[in-house]
Amino acid sequence: MKYARIIDGMVDSIAYDLPYFKGRPEPGWTEVPDDVFAGFSFDGENFTGPEPTPPPRPTVLKSLVQARIIDAGKMSDAYAALTQNPVYFARWFAPDRPAVYCDDPDAILLVTALGLDPDAILAPIV
Repeated sequence: MKYARIIDGMVDSIAYDLPYFKGRPEPGWTEVPDDVFAGFSFDGENFTGPEPTPPPRPTVLKSLVQARIIDAGKMSDAYAALTQNPVYFARWFAPDRPAVYCDDPDAILLVTALGLDPDAILAPIV
């Protein structure tokens, strides 16, 4: 048998044998189905599993994006566009952010304005 301790509508912990405290079952433990684990919610009747963790958003190194823009012959245009907007310039050249999300709207806008294909320029390395 499997038991769960439920606190404030959440499964806090699991036991595979009914926990006993001074000779009798410890209060707050409920028998549960085998597929229930810590982190499930309980509304008094049904157990609901936690939402799945979304997959991480793919990124691409900015240096690779720059190399692709250079290969396309558009680096001078890209540099000119970035230097006209101090916020974009600062974001692009931030030393602690070596990568950009492949679906970053500002990066897509820049690459599109250069007349390049964002799916190719911002493609992650697989």
